[in-house]
Parts: sequence; C-alpha cells; structure tokens
Amino acid sequence: SSGINAEWPLRPGAHVLFMQYSHPPSITQENKYKEAIGFYEPIVKKHYDNILSVSAIVLANLCVSYIMTSQNEEAEDLMRKIEKEEEQMGYEDPERKIYHLCIVNLVIGTLYCAKGNFEFGITRVIKSMEPYSKKLGMDTWHYAKRCFLGLIENLAKHMIMVRDVVLQDCIQFLEHAELYGKNVACRIAPPLSSATIHEGKNTVTYEARLIKGLLLLVCDL
Repeated sequence: SSGINAEWPLRPGAHVLFMQYSHPPSITQENKYKEAIGFYEPIVKKHYDNILSVSAIVLANLCVSYIMTSQNEEAEDLMRKIEKEEEQMGYEDPERKIYHLCIVNLVIGTLYCAKGNFEFGITRVIKSMEPYSKKLGMDTWHYAKRCFLGLIENLAKHMIMVRDVVLQDCIQFLEHAELYGKNVACRIAPPLSSATIHEGKNTVTYEARLIKGLLLLVCDL
C-alpha cells in the first residue's frame, strides 16, 4: 500500500543507498546495480498495472539502478508511471497521503548530494516534498534534512559553491517545512528507553528553524 507500508522500508533502504553512493561507482559497483535491476525489475513488472502496491523503496532502488547504469529513459518512464497512478489515486481519495514518488525523488536527490552535486540533489529533494501538506512526514523529513545538513557542512568547509538562487530555494523550503511541520514528529522514542523527548523540540518546525539558522549563518545571508 502507499501509506504506512510505503514508509517503513525507507529508513534502512535509503541509508544503504546513501552509504553506497558516498564513493564514485566502480565497474564492480556498476555490476551490482545491474544485479539489482535483475532483482527489482521482475517485481515491478509483475505489479506494473498496480505499481503503488510495490514498496516505494523497491521503486526507488530500481530507478537509481537505472540511473547508475545510464538507463535514464527507463527511470523516467517508471517515474511517469508512478506519478500517473498517484494522480489517479489522488482523485479517488484526496485525503490519502501517498509517498511513492516523493521517496523515489528523495533517494535520487540523496544520491546526487552524496556524489557532491548538491545543486541538482537539493533541488530534487525540494521538489519531492511538494505539496508539503501531503508529503512532509517523519521519514521523508529525516532524509531531506540529511541532505541539507550535508550541504551546510560542505559550505562551511568551503568545499562547494552554490548559486544564490538555489540557496534562496533552500531557505524557502525550510520556511515551508517550518510552517507545515508543527504537528509532524521528528522521531519516536525507543520503546525500552527511559529517555524522554522534549515535545516542543520533537517537531519538524523546530528542526527546520534550526537548520535555516545554520544555513543563514554559513552563507552570511
């Protein structure tokens, strides 16, 4: 399904992808992506007429494997298919939150950020979260903020240059996250932990405000 079931595999899956993409792809890695296509493609084709029944991270992994093996057209076709089905579901059930395309774009954005192409990656992350009222959730925010923190760290170390227009888009995104994230928690306390999470600090609004402050400080905006 496209609700909770679509979200739960995101955390470990996207983390594995993020770690893999921290280094430029080698021939061995390219073979791994080809192997991944061989694994994921039959699953997706089997459910192609009901593509939102496929786990979002499976779709994201397949799209990224296509991109990493220079099969961009296949990735775009798959994303168009997901978008079409999400739009159809949106007409049938306007209140339902659907995260599939959002997660695919988040993972692709994370890939480009990890490869050092922050302008393209961050732009993709921002696009993935629109409309905020439907796409901003605990897991989607977790991966979006990691890209922003990576951007800030690289800017602080003077390792990258980012155009002002992209930085302004980042500020605008964080302001939107601040606005729409008042009732979105950032984390859940572990069930066996005695530590308590401060309610006021455990919101996307709080974290978005902090990250915006850091970005403004680093960029001297």
